[in-house]
Amino acid sequence: MEKERLVLLAAFIKFLKRKIDFNFNISDFNSRLRLQKYMFIAKFFGLDLGYNFNLYIHGPYSPELANDYYRIGDNLEKYEEHSLDFEKDAFIELIRNKNEEWLEAAATILMVSEDSCKKDIVIKIVQEIKPRFSKKFLDNIIKELEKSKLTILC
Repeated sequence: MEKERLVLLAAFIKFLKRKIDFNFNISDFNSRLRLQKYMFIAKFFGLDLGYNFNLYIHGPYSPELANDYYRIGDNLEKYEEHSLDFEKDAFIELIRNKNEEWLEAAATILMVSEDSCKKDIVIKIVQEIKPRFSKKFLDNIIKELEKSKLTILC
């Protein structure tokens, strides 16, 4: 499974390159942050490679995912092409042109909403964790998530 997961992760990174021109760079913090958030959000669109995520400084973070992308490094070309089965179009539509702040907030909302599905509670918890995010900013992200057919609230 471990080798297969690396192949699927490499395929996901290549997919992101093709669809949103994401150039993964192992030595760039923002690149690694983006990949963490993309992978977490992709779970909600049906792509679950089995990574466990914890809430961390910049939102959901998976040490296992970090280990895997460090193993892949900048050697994507050595991994064979592999198809990915998930709601690609809706996922790409949601993440296209989003900055790190948006990705961090959206992923945090999704993680918090796994334990609480009331909008006001989700916003309150996210603001307690990340006070720099305004209620309006979080509310707009929730609307975008719902527009993408993600059922996160009751």
